Amino acid sequence: MTRFVLLLAPLLSSVAVISTLTACVPASPCDEYVDYICDCHADDTRPGYDCETLRVTYENADPELQDACVVALDEQQTEDAEDGYACAAGDTGL
Repeated sequence: MTRFVLLLAPLLSSVAVISTLTACVPASPCDEYVDYICDCHADDTRPGYDCETLRVTYENADPELQDACVVALDEQQTEDAEDGYACAAGDTGL
């Protein structure tokens, strides 16, 4: 039994490290922007609100585009607040 535990210890340690590393990866600003639009404006038919187009556009965004996403998200949330539109991104309504 002790030999079995000693054989599994390094494996379990590696799994724990990998799990920790992947759990701490923050979302990119473009991911946050796209998620907000897709969650909060899913039914919006105006140009610029198509979820799939946004996902393709901002996939693997470079640092300059990431900066633009920060601004776009802030502007969209400000516009929504001014219009009295409230949305908690990720809120399923349940």
